[in-house]
Amino acid sequence: CSLPLLLLIGAVQFLVIGMSFPSLLMDSSRRRAFFNNAEEEFIPEPQVSCDFNDTRSDYCEMAGAIRIRGSTSEVFVMTPRRGTTAGDVVGANATWIAANATSWKMQPYTRKGEARIMNGITAVTVRLADADEAPACEVMHDVPAVVYSNGGYCGNYYHDFNDNIIPLFITTRHLGGEVQLLVKQKQAWWFGKYGEIVGGLTRHEALDLDGDARVHCYRRAFVGLRSHKDLSIDPRRAPNNVSMVDFKRFLMWRYALPREHAIRTDDEVVGGRRPRLLIITRRSRRRFMNLEDIVAAAEELGFEVTASDLMSPPKKQGGEAALVDDGGQARMADASATVNAFDVMLAVHGSGLTNLVFLPMNAVVVQVVPLGRMEGLAMDEYGVPPRDMNMRYIQYNITAEESTLSELYPPGHPVFLDPGPIHKQSWSLVKDIYLGKQDVRLDMARFRPVLQKALDLLR
Repeated sequence: CSLPLLLLIGAVQFLVIGMSFPSLLMDSSRRRAFFNNAEEEFIPEPQVSCDFNDTRSDYCEMAGAIRIRGSTSEVFVMTPRRGTTAGDVVGANATWIAANATSWKMQPYTRKGEARIMNGITAVTVRLADADEAPACEVMHDVPAVVYSNGGYCGNYYHDFNDNIIPLFITTRHLGGEVQLLVKQKQAWWFGKYGEIVGGLTRHEALDLDGDARVHCYRRAFVGLRSHKDLSIDPRRAPNNVSMVDFKRFLMWRYALPREHAIRTDDEVVGGRRPRLLIITRRSRRRFMNLEDIVAAAEELGFEVTASDLMSPPKKQGGEAALVDDGGQARMADASATVNAFDVMLAVHGSGLTNLVFLPMNAVVVQVVPLGRMEGLAMDEYGVPPRDMNMRYIQYNITAEESTLSELYPPGHPVFLDPGPIHKQSWSLVKDIYLGKQDVRLDMARFRPVLQKALDLLR
């Protein structure tokens, strides 16, 4: 019997004798299994669409009868007949899948081009299978699933947003919270730290696929996350055309941030407040060595200035750091509120600039780029995103005289004259020299006009 016929029989029996079929014949647990089995017997033609051509991530969307077993990292796409191949169900854009394939592997993480990182990402196998080839359902779900990895660079503040949070927003926001995250290499602390953000994307508990041996069944699933560019979104490619402005407003909602727009200095007299400048400090390399001079120059121009690294634990009486065992969730709330109160952010290239996502629109971001041919990288990571969020951006590239590398290497050294071969040799060497050994001492005669320009952009 088909499921609709079974339901019709049950309805007739309920009207005639007041008891539903098959309650006359079995207890509640057996009844539930009976109807689940009846539902599973109907396997629709699957619909699968994959994109393996993107340089940032592989992505598949599938609909039909989907069974997911985390313990073996397998996603079963059920087919009504044996022998169905990728050529029968997968769209033409999945050029990396052979037409006669019945399975393919995916690494659901958004750093596809970085072999060193991807080697540590658990692969998920997608299989086309009929009812006899797939495991039976153990848990039925009525919302879509998103399968992805929480590994890789997890824990680096920039990568948390770039590799996980923004791709999650792109992939799930259009589902209105009715989606479940199925996470490989899940980091529990990460979901604590970013609980406000995750809670805005899904109303359902995120599952640790590595620690769950049950077979979960869905009618729709996504394997992998959509990722467009560094710390940003291409609305032309996003579901419902969501943009970074939408992402900024999403963060304002989740963290209850009050300011949508930065101050306009033309209204300064009316508002009775000076424009506010936040200088992001660092505890290790790429520090401002003449911070006091920078603060003094900015105050002289009319800024109200605060210097902070933002993510240090709050202090309790006596000056000791207060230990709050919340995985960083409170510090995220404090940091977002702090940043939202400012109009201009100044920082040396590094993950602290990621906090620009909490600035109000029309704010100004000033990035100081250290020596070492880092200008292009700096622009991609922190220059394009402010413009995509209706903010203004200024890039200040330091000279050799402004770098503390001048204290470590003699004038005319290749470190200054030709960083190209160092970049070609290895990224590790670039990190060691230009990111790991360098602080900056700004030439205030050269940098002061940059502060003035930031002030002028607020008009």
